[in-house]
Amino acid sequence: MTAVLVIAALTTSLPAQRPSKSNPRRVAEKVPPKAGWSGIITFRKTLQDSLHTDEKLFGRVDDSERIKHDQTRNYLYQGQLLVNDLAGTGRATTKATVSLRDSESRKVTQNESTNCHAFEPSRMIKSENIDKKLTEGNATGEAASYSISTVGDTFRLSFSLPEFEAKYTHTESTTYSNLCANSTRKPSNSSNSSMTRVPQGGSSVEGKIDPKTPDILEGSKTWTEGTAKIKGFTYTITWRLRRKPQPLMITDIRFFQPIYPSPSDWQEIPDKLFAVDGNQVKVIATVVNLASTDKTATVNFRELKEDTDLPDGSVTATIPANGQKDVEIIWDTSGYAWQRSGDSPVPEAARLVEARIPDDSMQKGLTIVPKPVILVWGFWQAGDAMRKFHSYLNAVSDRWASSDGMTDVRKVSTDNANDLDSTIRKMQRRMNAWHVDLVSVQNGGLTARVYVNSIMPTVFDGRPTATHLVMVGVPNLGTPCAAGIMGLSFKLNTLNWNAVAELSEESMKRFNLLVNNTNGTRFAALAVRTRNSVCMEDTPGDGFATIPSAIWRTKVNAVMRAQVPTRQIMGEVAHFRQILKWIAIPPNGDHSPDPSTLNAVTPFRSEAYFKMASFSGSNSDERKPDHSGVVLLKPNAPAAMNMRLPATSRISVVFMAPPGVTATLVNERGETIGVDPAGSETSADVFRTITVKGNYPAGQWSLRFEGSVGGDIEIPVTVWLGEQAGDKRDLVG
Repeated sequence: MTAVLVIAALTTSLPAQRPSKSNPRRVAEKVPPKAGWSGIITFRKTLQDSLHTDEKLFGRVDDSERIKHDQTRNYLYQGQLLVNDLAGTGRATTKATVSLRDSESRKVTQNESTNCHAFEPSRMIKSENIDKKLTEGNATGEAASYSISTVGDTFRLSFSLPEFEAKYTHTESTTYSNLCANSTRKPSNSSNSSMTRVPQGGSSVEGKIDPKTPDILEGSKTWTEGTAKIKGFTYTITWRLRRKPQPLMITDIRFFQPIYPSPSDWQEIPDKLFAVDGNQVKVIATVVNLASTDKTATVNFRELKEDTDLPDGSVTATIPANGQKDVEIIWDTSGYAWQRSGDSPVPEAARLVEARIPDDSMQKGLTIVPKPVILVWGFWQAGDAMRKFHSYLNAVSDRWASSDGMTDVRKVSTDNANDLDSTIRKMQRRMNAWHVDLVSVQNGGLTARVYVNSIMPTVFDGRPTATHLVMVGVPNLGTPCAAGIMGLSFKLNTLNWNAVAELSEESMKRFNLLVNNTNGTRFAALAVRTRNSVCMEDTPGDGFATIPSAIWRTKVNAVMRAQVPTRQIMGEVAHFRQILKWIAIPPNGDHSPDPSTLNAVTPFRSEAYFKMASFSGSNSDERKPDHSGVVLLKPNAPAAMNMRLPATSRISVVFMAPPGVTATLVNERGETIGVDPAGSETSADVFRTITVKGNYPAGQWSLRFEGSVGGDIEIPVTVWLGEQAGDKRDLVG
């Protein structure tokens, strides 16, 4: 197929001149015509539509008798037209490539109640009808028509792509369940196929020529048909044409990424969508050769916001004569959601990739959003503090996805890890994120450690699923507060006290022996100093985890002061800013997996071994309190625990009670020796403590509780006499 190039020229009238010897008439010289336009034109026609209804069956009383309709249609017609007038004849040759995939699906599900016999109860019959239609095909050939004309500073482009044949397949099936034995309704299925003609695609477009680049035409146009009630097709035309170009041109850049969880399912990233930081992105540049001989060129890929070449970003390829070739690289996008601004990272989602050859270049943008954050809760975190943390993420970037990895109070850490795995996989599917970051607090960090050690898969790119694990106030060496909990008798099944006892220092010895592998995940720890002592120990911490316990064996850690209760440490802006620096790493940062472990001992990853790390229910090595018990506190009824204590110079009473409860320590003369009042700063801590010092003779003591509670609660109490320095050694040698 040939095309006509129309060029309008303006002429002026001049008075006739008589030829003379002194002024002979000049013979007009032949002006060589300008070369024709060469390049590529693309055409897309798309439609994505769906309908979902769920209604009660007409005339039925039972609300469970329903009919549901689920309909979807995905239509994609793509055409590419290669135009070649390199010789400048004004009669361009064309080569068209066209394809169509039109998929329609309709599913009708109906539930209806019926009685097979009068003496039998009613039964619910379910029917399901699925109707699918698929039209699919592709072809190559010359354009049905093509023309381009320029008049002054205006151009007009018109083209039609060729018709072609596609295969049409129609399948239908009907199934039933719970039918009566004598029902006449039977399942059925059918399938048939035939060939069908796909009509010509194409359009025309007008535009202005840039006077600065009169030999270049580039642009795009998108429009949508339809009404407010009926969704129509969306059309997109792009053109990239040159007049008298070099033989090689870059005509397109496309981005692809694998769809989780299949590393081989690479799909193109639409312009309005994104890639997640850390995903592998395939960058494909299409190079066209307009010459009649093969040409070789090196394509260089560069990210312009960072002003740096992409790794392995130079590819040499031979492009066949009068043909084209896709040149590709795999781009590791780790860090490309961020850039450094002073001492802090800031989001930089809009990335710009350039493909360049010696005679041409092209640029295309790609949005890269931060890796999703899974916030792994501890048992006792305040909901408002966790919501604040989510809001901080959203304030940094409104495209920063996050979700909660909840810990079940009925389970110990090793059992909660399976639930965390499920939460992570759901987020990965939702965002198509091959990697996530984990931020954990309190015993949620132990759950996250079990996940990383024993469950977390390594992704196809050789990197761990969890790029970072940040632990905030995590008792990696246990907490002294949990000592003595195991062995107490509880009657109300309000909390899994094994999960509390799991946090003791002796229990964590076994945990750390078996749960110590990072599997490439980069660990960081934040210790928060809100108290000068933690329960009965004079060791600073956050009222739950001591500082040595919170930063145990982490190469990256920080200690920060705060004046907040233990339950509120995740709501502090300063804490978030520190965490942000650990997980928002720009492209030039270190994104390689961390080869270290938390222990020099050979790590175990088998299910049997890591299950051994959970609390076993007995611990002969654990330090024992001098007195302990469980107090039952009822609404509007004070309660007390009486105890006889020997002479001592120090008494520490550790208990778990809501902030609305006041605890008072009274000696045998009825004198108040210590009190932790309701509503005080320390009353909001997970474990509350009354510590008194003096010369106390042996005698009868009483610990009294009163306050507002919504129902019966059990308050565990442990009493410690004398100094409780704690074990400051590394618990795994």
